[in-house]
Amino acid sequence: MTTRPVDPVLSMALFVSDASATRDLDDTAIRDTVHHTLEQLGPDECYARAAQAFGDHPETALPRIQWARELCARALAPALALAAV
Repeated sequence: MTTRPVDPVLSMALFVSDASATRDLDDTAIRDTVHHTLEQLGPDECYARAAQAFGDHPETALPRIQWARELCARALAPALALAAV
């Protein structure tokens, strides 16, 4: 099954959130976290914080953004994934 990418700002919001990558987040928690982070910071601040994380700690930023992209694709784009089948 092929999935379409999620809007990058959604992944960035999860990336810069306080959510722990070691905690198992369900789809509702992912959507709530993304919404809350975007509401609190806005898209520009999410991108700025992500850029700072990649500059300061690239060794941990890469796995975290991969984690955020995978979770957002699962939680925020299920209808797109089904449409591609």
